[in-house]
Amino acid sequence: MPTKAQKTDRSKAETERLNQHYRHLLESIEQGFCLIEMIYDEAGTAINYRFLEANRAFERHTGIRNAVGKTALEAVPDLEAHWIATYAEVARTGAALALEQGSLAMDRLFKLDAVSIDGAGSNKVGLIFSDVTDHRRAEQRLIKGEERLRLALEAGRMAVWDWSFESGENIWNDAMYRMLGLQPEAAPASLESWMSRVHPADLPAVESLFADSLKAGGEFHLEFRVLGQGDEIRWVSARGRTNSDAEGIVTRSYGVMTDVTERNLIDNDLRVSETRYRRLFECAHDGVVILDAGTRKIIDANPFMTKLLGYKHAELVGKELYEIGLLKDEAESKSMIRALNSRNQVRYEDLPLESRTGVHKEVEVIANLYNEGDRLVIQCNIRDVTERKIAEEHVSMLMAEVNHRAKNLLAVVQAIANQTAREGSPATFSARLSDRIVALAAGQDLLVRNQWLGVELSDLITAQLDHFRDWIGTRVMLDGPVAELTPDAAQGIGMALHELGTNAAKYGALSNDTGKVLINWQVTKGAHPKFSITWLERGGPAVQPPTRAGFGQTLIGRMAQASVQGTAEIDFAEAGVAWSLNAPAANVLTRSSLGRT
Repeated sequence: MPTKAQKTDRSKAETERLNQHYRHLLESIEQGFCLIEMIYDEAGTAINYRFLEANRAFERHTGIRNAVGKTALEAVPDLEAHWIATYAEVARTGAALALEQGSLAMDRLFKLDAVSIDGAGSNKVGLIFSDVTDHRRAEQRLIKGEERLRLALEAGRMAVWDWSFESGENIWNDAMYRMLGLQPEAAPASLESWMSRVHPADLPAVESLFADSLKAGGEFHLEFRVLGQGDEIRWVSARGRTNSDAEGIVTRSYGVMTDVTERNLIDNDLRVSETRYRRLFECAHDGVVILDAGTRKIIDANPFMTKLLGYKHAELVGKELYEIGLLKDEAESKSMIRALNSRNQVRYEDLPLESRTGVHKEVEVIANLYNEGDRLVIQCNIRDVTERKIAEEHVSMLMAEVNHRAKNLLAVVQAIANQTAREGSPATFSARLSDRIVALAAGQDLLVRNQWLGVELSDLITAQLDHFRDWIGTRVMLDGPVAELTPDAAQGIGMALHELGTNAAKYGALSNDTGKVLINWQVTKGAHPKFSITWLERGGPAVQPPTRAGFGQTLIGRMAQASVQGTAEIDFAEAGVAWSLNAPAANVLTRSSLGRT
């Protein structure tokens, strides 16, 4: 049998072996461990404790080095009293305690288990603990982050879905229900509920996109219409992601939807506005160039401007106005910018402009300065006023011509009145004067209708013989080429024709039922073409030559000659009156008519 000494040695060896196991166990755990001994004052009140043992993890969790043998207040002088009181209570009652408590002195939060080593009334307590400071701070950050995310989602009116394929759980936030016009208690958060609120016209595209995302995984995005509150049609933008495991099996789908109805309406209005502006820009019959206000260089030009200047669009871009001949030089270009900065608009009138091909134009320019996004631009509207200027000059010339002709016409009327007054009796004066003024007015009407440019001779004859209109072509025969008379020639020849017609009706070929009048005119060709017109009467009563020369002969003689700087002849032959007028064609016909000879 083993001796008492042998038994003692075995007991010591077993104890040592257990201690080694115990030590190995304590050193291998992640938590901190320490054995403490409570220290009491004379009144039996716990005032401190001493560290008897500590594992290697103790220092990592507490930050206290070489703790064994030290008291708690030596290791942490500002240690809170509640730690001493808590451990003393465990030692006194022998009841184990689990708690999570923080130490301001150590700036740490601990999760620990405390147990009395020898039961109630012992002064030794064992502690197993972990520093959970970082973990709890991370949790707080996560909670705060989730709260911020929730607030952001609510502020942005974002609808969220999160579908776990593993658990089958589908989570929606309140905004998702509102966006789809559903009530949480009436419709579960599911793919079927979601698809039921997609607009029928967009449903195939949405189903196809979602099916593809389940196969391929990854991110997806689509804008489509849904039926919102009260089945109101709303546009939404859905952005999501589908996750798969290592074997390619879909595990989760999540994402957000935002209501983009108002944005789409604004975008559509903007597109319409841009389209209208671009159409105006492209189709305008004014030149338009857009310049960068900082560089003064052209950044855009419409087609009319390229046509006006003879440049291609790419050739205009990058140039300053003076480089395309619109302003005189760089100094004038800078001057325009200064003027725009002070009053936002500058107007130039009657600017000369020469195109690339050398065509001279008169233009009017209105430049406006305004903001376009984040930069200042200048829009120059350039109107070609060349034709307007020509028209204005033409009107001015016409006014001067009207003034000149009005004076001449008054002089003619005065001469007609004076000469008529010398003929016959006062009783016939009024009628004869009226007839001659009517004849003069007929010629003036034709000139006015033709803007004083000229009168077609056949129209003049018809107007002057208006009271014989029914006989033209039967008893009054016209024969001659197209000939446009100048205003002076029309006035003189017109008065002569009227006088000849009046005499023919009174005494000549048109005074009976069988007489005829033949009116013929010709224009010869050549370097110096001649104009001639003849009046020949046949079939009337025998002609009696006048016994005196009255004003009528003056009209068909000297006044007709003077109007064309030619010669007039009249023959009172018994068979019928014959009258002719001959003159250089240049004195009778307009330039356009001369060009046709």
